[in-house]
This record gives sequence, structure tokens and C-alpha cells, in this order.
Amino acid sequence: MKDTLITTDRQRSPKYLQVVNAVISEIEGGSLRIGDRLPSINDACTDWYLSKDSVKRAYDTLSQLGLITSVYRKGYFIAGKSNRRIQRVLIITGQLTESVKQLHDAIVRQVGGKALIDICTYNYRQDLLGQLIDKHLGNYHYFLLMPHLVETNPASIQCLNNLPGNQLILVGSQWRNLLTHGHQIYYGGQKAFYEALESQLTVLRKYSQLNLVLPNLDFFEADYIQAFQQFCTRHDFNFQLLDELTEADICLHQAYFVTDSADLITLVDYSQQHALRLGQDLGVVSLTENEYTRLLAGGVSVISHPSAEVGRLVSQILVGQPGPSQPAYSLPLQLQFRASC
Repeated sequence: MKDTLITTDRQRSPKYLQVVNAVISEIEGGSLRIGDRLPSINDACTDWYLSKDSVKRAYDTLSQLGLITSVYRKGYFIAGKSNRRIQRVLIITGQLTESVKQLHDAIVRQVGGKALIDICTYNYRQDLLGQLIDKHLGNYHYFLLMPHLVETNPASIQCLNNLPGNQLILVGSQWRNLLTHGHQIYYGGQKAFYEALESQLTVLRKYSQLNLVLPNLDFFEADYIQAFQQFCTRHDFNFQLLDELTEADICLHQAYFVTDSADLITLVDYSQQHALRLGQDLGVVSLTENEYTRLLAGGVSVISHPSAEVGRLVSQILVGQPGPSQPAYSLPLQLQFRASC
């Protein structure tokens, strides 16, 4: 076992995950074979300059994957299942937002112990996206990209074309019809969001004004703003776009479409403090499904990305190992109207 197993400089992955990835790489490369002994936790801490918690978490993860086994008073050994291929997946996204966490969790639930999922962010910078792809080429079996706010120009297209087609999983609607490379999963877009609103036209008619509250940090598709404006104009709704939500913006008999959990909580708190009935005196629709929408105020209405279905499709790609020329998957937005609207 190499003393230089871990490279600690400039790697953004958690230390325990660096250990896991390094062990898997050595198994795949033939440096570690069934029955080989790994350093004890104490020795690993000393050799790799890591904390005991990091090493123990790494060994626990490898054990859960069936790659190593522990023998009482003897140590940790490469297990018989180590010849099984463990897919390593890197999710590259603009920022680590609530919707990205939901997608990550949905994929983990679907793939179980068949894959290791890592995440890194490019802060919506095209140059950093290219650097991340170049840096991690060869380190992962699949790259799941959410290229929001990246210009669809020749340079960015070439950046994605640098990835082998059977390794690229592209999620979102921004690149529809612009890239025929890799596995593509589309959801959302102007038409899908407009149709989601149109399907609830009768419910929304009881409100005098519709308000779209834009998120502070999360990416928000311009297509959704255009669909919202188009819907309101066509059906003669008064409407407003809000960069932030304050109590002064909350008015009786108006409906609010929100993304941030903080804005959702502000609306629910306001309704309780002023004895307003959600779904009658005040309408609230979340554009993100989470624990708050399920528990607050008897349930909050949701128009959300189909993260569970995206997770299922990603799992299907990982397990099926299809070739590079795959059809694109197009998913509708999920609507669930509850007591709040």
C-alpha cells in the first residue's frame, strides 16, 4: 500500500472520500488484490496525515460497498467483492443549492451501494467548469453536469465534448437541441412551466395578484420568468416579480411562488401571526419540494423538478452502462397542490 495514497493539496473532496477513491483506483489498477491488508486506522492516520474519524469513515464506506472486510484483531483486508466495478460519479453544478442536494439524495437512494457520488461546484464560471473537467478526467466513470448560466457558445460546447459520450450525463433544459453528445435528461423549460400554471388556472383565479419571488442564491431559469409573465398577461392577472420578499410585500388575496425555504417560512409565519388561511386568504406555491413543503401548514403546494425520476434515470444509466449514442429523456414538471393554494 502506497504511503502517498492521499494527495491533500487542492483537492476539494472530503478527506475520507479521497481515501475511498484512492483505494478503489488501486483495486482497479491491480495494485491491491483480494486478501491484501490495508494499514490499521492508527497507521493510516500517521502515514496519510488524516484524522482517525476520516480514516474510519473511509473504511466504513469501503466496507459498506463490499470492497474491504475487517477481521477481529487482525485488521482490514481487500474483500472478495473487490472485483465488482463500483461506479464513481462526479456531479458538477454551479452551486450547492437545495435542488442539487435533492437530486444527489435521489440518485443515492436509487443506486445504493453501486456507486460513489461526489459533488463539486464551478460558481457559474465557464473557465472553472473547463478546469474541473480537465482536472477530473480519468478519475470518474461518469460526469453528471448541470451547466446552468454557462454560455452556449462554441467554447463551452467543446468543453463538454472533451468528455467521452458514454461518461457524460447532462441534466436540465438549457442545452436542449444544442448538444447531441452524451446522455441527456431534460426537465422544465418555458413550455413545461406554462403548462403547470395553466393546469391550475381555476385555482389561481381566486387571487387578485400573482407574485414570483426570485431566489437569492439558487439558479433560476429565465424560461420560468417568461412563462410566468406570459401566463399572467394572457389570463389578465396582475403580477409582480420580487427580488426579495419582505412582510411589506405580503398582501391579502394574493398568491406567492417561492423557491427559497426562508421565503416559504416568512409567508407561513406571516399567515399564522395575522390569522390568515393559506389557500383562501393567501396562496403559497413552492418551486422546490422539501421537508418544509410536506410539513408546514398542513402541506404546501409544489411545482417542482422531478428529482426522484431524474435519480431513477441516472441509476438506469449507471447500471445499464449504455453506449454513447442515447436518446434524450424529457420529463414534465411535477405538480402537487395541497392546502396552501
